[in-house]
Amino acid sequence: MNDILEFWNEQARTHGTDLAATMPDPLLKCLELAALRRHLDPALDTIEVGCGNGVNLLHLSETFTGRLTGIDFSPDMIAAARQAGSAIDFQVEDIFNLRGQWPQIFTDRCLINIPRFDLQIRAAINLAAALAPGGRLVLIECSAPAHARMNEARARVGLTEIPNHWHNRYIDERKFIDALKADLQHIETDRFSSLYYLISRVFNAKMTPEGESPDYLAEINRIACDLPSVGDFGPHQAWVFRKR
Repeated sequence: MNDILEFWNEQARTHGTDLAATMPDPLLKCLELAALRRHLDPALDTIEVGCGNGVNLLHLSETFTGRLTGIDFSPDMIAAARQAGSAIDFQVEDIFNLRGQWPQIFTDRCLINIPRFDLQIRAAINLAAALAPGGRLVLIECSAPAHARMNEARARVGLTEIPNHWHNRYIDERKFIDALKADLQHIETDRFSSLYYLISRVFNAKMTPEGESPDYLAEINRIACDLPSVGDFGPHQAWVFRKR
């Protein structure tokens, strides 16, 4: 965890408030934000756990009327988030030491930075404990099975595997959801990135000339971003829960 913390501190020092601090693909970030808007109530007080440099909350603040709070274990990420000068409350805090009761909590690729499945479950139980009764939890995290299916599709057209980043542990969502049944009711899984991954990481990657890197902003990717998602090829998913 110390190595992961230092990685994110360095990302913040290098990129500051820029999206590149936490996400290299701006179209995928648009899909994440759209999923958050679908599944969160803009009128409720909301906390993002693992807020990074605050990009999500700054975007949501344009339409959300409830109080917004962001916490992260990286002091440098929180320092970058505060540079925006907004009314959002950004604080350095650890997911394993949450305080308060919230009607609504969300994460965005936070749990995948925890290197063991048992600790990911413990963190999710802590999130549930910080929810008010009947509160909503939206987890945008990465599915290990969907990531494997995307790589299988790449292999079928002669492309190499896209590995996980060293600091990420993708999650088997079925085991994860099952482990939380006592604390959280699973409402739905939104596989919002499936079509986008299939087109951007398979079609666009295959059409890119050898020796060049695929363009995240290629027109075919933009089209994929605007279409309804189908299938289960995208690791980025939204898992929506209600506290029992």
